[in-house]
Amino acid sequence: MSNTMQGVKQSKNYWLTGGDVHLIVEDCEFCVHRYFFVRDSAKFRELLTPAEPASAPAANGKSAPAPAALPASTHLTAIKLPNVTTKEFETFLWVFYNPTYSLYDASVSDWTTILRLGKRWEFVEVEKLAIRELEKLPMPVVDRIVLYLQYSAASEEHFIPHYATLCKRGHPLSLEESNELGMNTVVLINQVLHALHAPASSVSTDPLVVRIVTYIKGAAGTSTQKRLLKMAS
Repeated sequence: MSNTMQGVKQSKNYWLTGGDVHLIVEDCEFCVHRYFFVRDSAKFRELLTPAEPASAPAANGKSAPAPAALPASTHLTAIKLPNVTTKEFETFLWVFYNPTYSLYDASVSDWTTILRLGKRWEFVEVEKLAIRELEKLPMPVVDRIVLYLQYSAASEEHFIPHYATLCKRGHPLSLEESNELGMNTVVLINQVLHALHAPASSVSTDPLVVRIVTYIKGAAGTSTQKRLLKMAS
Protein backbone atom coordinates (compact mmCIF):
# COMPACT_ATOMS: atom_id res chain seq x y z
CA MET A 1 0.00 0.00 0.00
CA SER A 2 1.50 3.32 -1.05
CA ASN A 3 0.66 7.00 -1.34
CA THR A 4 -0.17 8.69 -4.63
CA MET A 5 -2.18 11.66 -5.89
CA GLN A 6 -1.53 11.94 -9.62
CA GLY A 7 -3.84 11.04 -12.51
CA VAL A 8 -6.80 9.84 -10.45
CA LYS A 9 -10.53 10.53 -10.66
CA GLN A 10 -13.17 10.52 -7.98
CA SER A 11 -15.33 7.42 -7.60
CA LYS A 12 -18.86 7.95 -8.91
CA ASN A 13 -20.34 5.50 -6.41
CA TYR A 14 -18.17 5.89 -3.34
CA TRP A 15 -17.27 9.54 -2.88
CA LEU A 16 -19.36 9.80 0.23
CA THR A 17 -20.54 12.68 2.38
CA GLY A 18 -18.69 12.54 5.67
CA GLY A 19 -16.05 10.22 4.25
CA ASP A 20 -12.79 10.62 6.13
CA VAL A 21 -10.43 8.15 4.51
CA HIS A 22 -9.11 8.40 0.95
CA LEU A 23 -8.13 5.21 -0.84
CA ILE A 24 -6.98 4.84 -4.45
CA VAL A 25 -7.58 1.74 -6.54
CA GLU A 26 -6.18 1.78 -10.07
CA ASP A 27 -6.99 5.35 -11.27
CA CYS A 28 -10.00 5.85 -9.00
CA GLU A 29 -10.08 7.57 -5.61
CA PHE A 30 -12.61 6.55 -2.99
CA CYS A 31 -13.68 8.72 -0.07
CA VAL A 32 -15.32 6.44 2.49
CA HIS A 33 -15.64 6.06 6.23
CA ARG A 34 -12.59 5.16 8.29
CA TYR A 35 -14.78 3.64 11.00
CA PHE A 36 -15.46 0.37 9.15
CA PHE A 37 -11.83 -0.19 8.23
CA VAL A 38 -10.47 0.53 11.71
CA ARG A 39 -13.21 -1.44 13.45
CA ASP A 40 -13.12 -4.58 11.34
CA SER A 41 -9.60 -4.96 9.93
CA ALA A 42 -6.41 -5.45 11.91
CA LYS A 43 -4.41 -4.61 8.81
CA PHE A 44 -6.21 -1.34 8.11
CA ARG A 45 -6.28 -0.49 11.79
CA GLU A 46 -2.50 -0.50 11.77
CA LEU A 47 -2.32 1.31 8.44
CA LEU A 48 -4.72 4.08 9.43
CA THR A 49 -3.52 4.65 12.99
CA PRO A 50 -1.45 7.83 13.39
CA ALA A 51 2.22 7.47 14.23
CA GLU A 52 3.41 8.46 17.69
CA PRO A 53 3.02 12.26 17.93
CA ALA A 54 6.18 14.33 17.67
CA SER A 55 7.07 16.71 20.47
CA ALA A 56 6.51 20.44 19.92
CA PRO A 57 7.56 23.39 22.13
CA ALA A 58 4.81 24.46 24.52
CA ALA A 59 4.13 27.96 25.78
CA ASN A 60 5.72 27.20 29.14
CA GLY A 61 8.90 26.00 27.50
CA LYS A 62 8.12 22.32 28.03
CA SER A 63 7.62 19.87 25.20
CA ALA A 64 4.06 18.86 24.37
CA PRO A 65 2.92 16.28 21.85
CA ALA A 66 1.82 17.76 18.54
CA PRO A 67 -1.50 16.42 17.24
CA ALA A 68 -0.89 13.65 14.71
CA ALA A 69 -2.58 13.82 11.33
CA LEU A 70 -4.76 10.86 10.46
CA PRO A 71 -3.28 8.82 7.60
CA ALA A 72 -5.19 9.00 4.30
CA SER A 73 -7.43 11.76 5.63
CA THR A 74 -7.08 13.95 2.51
CA HIS A 75 -6.63 13.64 -1.23
CA LEU A 76 -2.95 14.54 -0.79
CA THR A 77 -2.36 11.66 1.62
CA ALA A 78 -4.55 9.06 -0.09
CA ILE A 79 -3.30 5.49 0.11
CA LYS A 80 -3.11 3.33 -3.01
CA LEU A 81 -4.26 -0.28 -2.64
CA PRO A 82 -2.41 -2.72 -4.92
CA ASN A 83 -3.58 -5.95 -6.56
CA VAL A 84 -7.26 -5.09 -6.64
CA THR A 85 -9.46 -3.63 -9.38
CA THR A 86 -11.91 -0.77 -9.04
CA LYS A 87 -14.84 -3.12 -9.65
CA GLU A 88 -13.60 -5.58 -7.01
CA PHE A 89 -13.17 -2.82 -4.44
CA GLU A 90 -16.66 -1.48 -5.12
CA THR A 91 -18.01 -5.00 -4.64
CA PHE A 92 -16.20 -5.20 -1.31
CA LEU A 93 -17.45 -1.78 -0.15
CA TRP A 94 -21.00 -2.83 -0.95
CA VAL A 95 -20.90 -5.05 2.16
CA PHE A 96 -20.76 -1.90 4.33
CA TYR A 97 -22.96 0.34 2.20
CA ASN A 98 -25.62 -2.13 1.05
CA PRO A 99 -28.82 -0.05 0.73
CA THR A 100 -31.04 -3.04 1.50
CA TYR A 101 -29.40 -3.60 4.89
CA SER A 102 -29.50 -7.30 5.79
CA LEU A 103 -30.53 -8.50 2.31
CA TYR A 104 -27.38 -9.42 0.44
CA ASP A 105 -28.26 -10.36 -3.12
CA ALA A 106 -24.99 -11.12 -4.90
CA SER A 107 -23.50 -13.80 -7.13
CA VAL A 108 -21.01 -16.52 -6.26
CA SER A 109 -18.40 -14.51 -8.14
CA ASP A 110 -19.07 -11.39 -6.06
CA TRP A 111 -18.98 -13.28 -2.77
CA THR A 112 -15.75 -14.96 -3.84
CA THR A 113 -14.25 -11.52 -4.43
CA ILE A 114 -15.48 -10.33 -1.04
CA LEU A 115 -14.07 -13.45 0.65
CA ARG A 116 -10.70 -13.06 -1.07
CA LEU A 117 -10.30 -9.39 -0.16
CA GLY A 118 -11.64 -9.95 3.34
CA LYS A 119 -9.02 -12.62 3.87
CA ARG A 120 -6.24 -10.47 2.43
CA TRP A 121 -7.10 -7.44 4.55
CA GLU A 122 -8.08 -9.40 7.67
CA PHE A 123 -11.77 -8.47 7.83
CA VAL A 124 -12.74 -11.50 9.89
CA GLU A 125 -16.46 -10.72 10.12
CA VAL A 126 -16.63 -10.03 6.39
CA GLU A 127 -15.08 -13.46 5.75
CA LYS A 128 -17.75 -15.07 7.93
CA LEU A 129 -20.49 -13.17 6.10
CA ALA A 130 -19.14 -14.27 2.71
CA ILE A 131 -19.14 -17.92 3.80
CA ARG A 132 -22.69 -17.67 5.15
CA GLU A 133 -23.93 -16.18 1.89
CA LEU A 134 -22.00 -18.65 -0.26
CA GLU A 135 -23.62 -21.48 1.70
CA LYS A 136 -27.00 -20.27 0.44
CA LEU A 137 -26.01 -20.33 -3.23
CA PRO A 138 -25.81 -23.32 -5.60
CA MET A 139 -22.24 -24.28 -6.46
CA PRO A 140 -20.45 -27.46 -7.63
CA VAL A 141 -19.28 -29.27 -4.52
CA VAL A 142 -15.65 -29.57 -5.64
CA ASP A 143 -15.50 -25.87 -6.52
CA ARG A 144 -16.93 -24.99 -3.11
CA ILE A 145 -14.45 -27.14 -1.19
CA VAL A 146 -11.53 -25.79 -3.23
CA LEU A 147 -12.67 -22.21 -2.58
CA TYR A 148 -13.05 -22.73 1.17
CA LEU A 149 -9.67 -24.48 1.37
CA GLN A 150 -7.97 -21.77 -0.66
CA TYR A 151 -8.90 -19.03 1.79
CA SER A 152 -8.99 -21.14 4.96
CA ALA A 153 -12.15 -19.25 5.84
CA ALA A 154 -14.69 -21.97 6.59
CA SER A 155 -14.87 -23.92 9.83
CA GLU A 156 -14.84 -27.72 9.94
CA GLU A 157 -18.60 -27.58 10.47
CA HIS A 158 -19.00 -26.08 7.01
CA PHE A 159 -16.76 -28.64 5.34
CA ILE A 160 -18.37 -31.82 6.70
CA PRO A 161 -21.66 -31.68 4.72
CA HIS A 162 -19.75 -30.91 1.51
CA TYR A 163 -17.25 -33.72 2.04
CA ALA A 164 -20.23 -35.99 2.69
CA THR A 165 -21.90 -34.90 -0.55
CA LEU A 166 -18.71 -35.66 -2.45
CA CYS A 167 -18.49 -39.12 -0.90
CA LYS A 168 -22.14 -39.97 -1.56
CA ARG A 169 -22.38 -38.89 -5.18
CA GLY A 170 -21.76 -42.39 -6.56
CA HIS A 171 -18.61 -41.96 -8.66
CA PRO A 172 -14.92 -41.42 -7.86
CA LEU A 173 -12.92 -38.23 -8.13
CA SER A 174 -11.66 -37.44 -11.60
CA LEU A 175 -8.00 -36.61 -12.18
CA GLU A 176 -8.89 -32.94 -12.67
CA GLU A 177 -10.89 -32.85 -9.44
CA SER A 178 -8.08 -34.59 -7.55
CA ASN A 179 -5.57 -32.02 -8.79
CA GLU A 180 -7.86 -29.18 -7.73
CA LEU A 181 -8.55 -30.60 -4.29
CA GLY A 182 -4.96 -31.48 -3.46
CA MET A 183 -3.43 -34.59 -1.96
CA ASN A 184 -4.64 -34.06 1.63
CA THR A 185 -8.29 -33.81 0.60
CA VAL A 186 -8.05 -36.72 -1.83
CA VAL A 187 -6.64 -38.93 0.93
CA LEU A 188 -9.40 -37.77 3.29
CA ILE A 189 -12.11 -38.66 0.76
CA ASN A 190 -10.55 -42.08 0.15
CA GLN A 191 -10.41 -42.75 3.90
CA VAL A 192 -14.09 -41.86 4.26
CA LEU A 193 -15.10 -44.07 1.33
CA HIS A 194 -13.11 -46.94 2.81
CA ALA A 195 -14.66 -46.40 6.24
CA LEU A 196 -18.17 -46.58 4.81
CA HIS A 197 -17.66 -50.15 3.56
CA ALA A 198 -14.86 -51.65 5.65
CA PRO A 199 -14.96 -53.46 9.01
CA ALA A 200 -14.74 -51.10 11.96
CA SER A 201 -11.37 -52.54 12.96
CA SER A 202 -9.73 -51.27 9.77
CA VAL A 203 -11.26 -47.78 9.74
CA SER A 204 -9.17 -44.65 10.27
CA THR A 205 -9.48 -43.05 13.68
CA ASP A 206 -8.86 -39.58 12.27
CA PRO A 207 -11.48 -37.39 14.03
CA LEU A 208 -12.54 -35.67 10.80
CA VAL A 209 -12.99 -38.99 9.00
CA VAL A 210 -15.11 -40.26 11.89
CA ARG A 211 -17.26 -37.11 11.88
CA ILE A 212 -17.88 -37.29 8.13
CA VAL A 213 -18.79 -40.98 8.29
CA THR A 214 -21.10 -40.32 11.24
CA TYR A 215 -22.71 -37.45 9.33
CA ILE A 216 -23.29 -39.63 6.26
CA LYS A 217 -24.72 -42.52 8.23
CA GLY A 218 -26.87 -40.18 10.28
CA ALA A 219 -28.25 -38.52 7.14
CA ALA A 220 -28.93 -41.93 5.61
CA GLY A 221 -30.74 -43.05 8.76
CA THR A 222 -32.86 -39.92 8.82
CA SER A 223 -33.72 -40.36 5.16
CA THR A 224 -34.76 -43.99 5.76
CA GLN A 225 -36.93 -43.02 8.73
CA LYS A 226 -38.70 -40.37 6.67
CA ARG A 227 -39.33 -42.85 3.85
CA LEU A 228 -40.79 -45.46 6.23
CA LEU A 229 -42.99 -42.89 7.92
CA LYS A 230 -44.29 -41.77 4.55
CA MET A 231 -45.09 -45.37 3.55
CA ALA A 232 -46.89 -45.95 6.84
CA SER A 233 -49.02 -42.82 6.59
